[in-house]
Amino acid sequence: MFLIASSLTFMKTPLTAKLNTQLKLFKIKVKQNIMRTLNNILRMRRDIMKLLVIHPHLSIIGGSEKLTQILVYELEKKRKNIEILVLTGSRNKELFPETSKIKFKLFKEAPVKAKNLRIKRLINAFLTLSEVMDDFCPDAVLAMIQEPIYLVLSKIVKPNIGTAIYIHFPFEEELTKDNVVEFIKVYRFPGFYESFYKFVDLKITNSNYTAKVLYEKFGLESNVVYPAIPWDFFKEKPSLDQDPGPSIISVGRFVPHKRFTILLKLFKDRIKPLIPEARLTIVGIPDPRYVDYYRKVVELADRIADVEVISRPLTPLELAKLYRQSRVYVHLRIGEHFGMAPVEAMSQGTVPILPSKSGLAELLTHRVSGFKYENDNELITYILEVLKVPRDKYLKLKRNAYYKSLYFTPERFANDILGYLNLVV
Repeated sequence: MFLIASSLTFMKTPLTAKLNTQLKLFKIKVKQNIMRTLNNILRMRRDIMKLLVIHPHLSIIGGSEKLTQILVYELEKKRKNIEILVLTGSRNKELFPETSKIKFKLFKEAPVKAKNLRIKRLINAFLTLSEVMDDFCPDAVLAMIQEPIYLVLSKIVKPNIGTAIYIHFPFEEELTKDNVVEFIKVYRFPGFYESFYKFVDLKITNSNYTAKVLYEKFGLESNVVYPAIPWDFFKEKPSLDQDPGPSIISVGRFVPHKRFTILLKLFKDRIKPLIPEARLTIVGIPDPRYVDYYRKVVELADRIADVEVISRPLTPLELAKLYRQSRVYVHLRIGEHFGMAPVEAMSQGTVPILPSKSGLAELLTHRVSGFKYENDNELITYILEVLKVPRDKYLKLKRNAYYKSLYFTPERFANDILGYLNLVV
């Protein structure tokens, strides 16, 4: 209890008394310790691994949510003797269905008054974790997003529990003073990263790019595990002899960091005048934290010929079809820690053009399996080059991009994560 009070600084006197009352209501007593011991004995007899996976929002579908989905269902297939409990603040039941081995639990609303929303969310998380540790008795806890606070709370409840975190990037780049409350609403806690990473047993990063930032800013080493894309993108091999013509695609959430408005202006002013038949498709999902930005993208796209904006959730098979209709995949976010959409595009033979300062760029060979650019002028140069390149040279680029994508399978990703988790179980 002292660690909570000193680290989180949200337990003041009369709140402490109220919280202690609630802890009693949640039955954190000797009886629960006995139940935990019995559960551990039974598990050892059955040789079952019990994994608690935490992601605070599984209803806003972005890269971290997709990767969580890939991991838990692939682990279910790979290990017969595994039970997974996913703890979250919200859940899309269609994308995250329960199975015999995978269950979900939402953070409980504790009947405790708090002085602000962040404290209330932290209390909810702590009390829910207390209940989960006693009822589920996990062998390890894995946070699938850069929120080490959940692993610190896990250690407070159960000091000997093994903890691991998958870090997409050590900082919250999309945070502003205007949207901080929206983050807290979905059980995100900006501002706690710097203090709490060091308390996590195992740090896993999604690229050398991210690992370098983690080490430079915090002096912490990590293990790199590159992400994966869903099996659906590998179900059918694309035609590597087909040329879709001068077409561009870009995919991502409608947030300012993706720079879709910049892409639209570049397409209108610098690509269309040179290649009048060029087409651009932008696919994404509106983010409730950036509604105004989404509207701006749509309004700008409506004024440009041969531009299509698709703003509804698409299945992997629907996305695969769109990728196959495009020669070029363009990723405009500078400093992208990884980016799963470019890999999805490559799996369909679409040639990626990525910022050189990004995680995926580490795995590309420039002008062989894709292109790396330093600035927007280089980006335009490479887009025009791929759109104009002769068919035979284009098909060679297409084949190289496709074969490079075969590394990013769910099986490889789950094997790598499981191997590291075994270090903390």
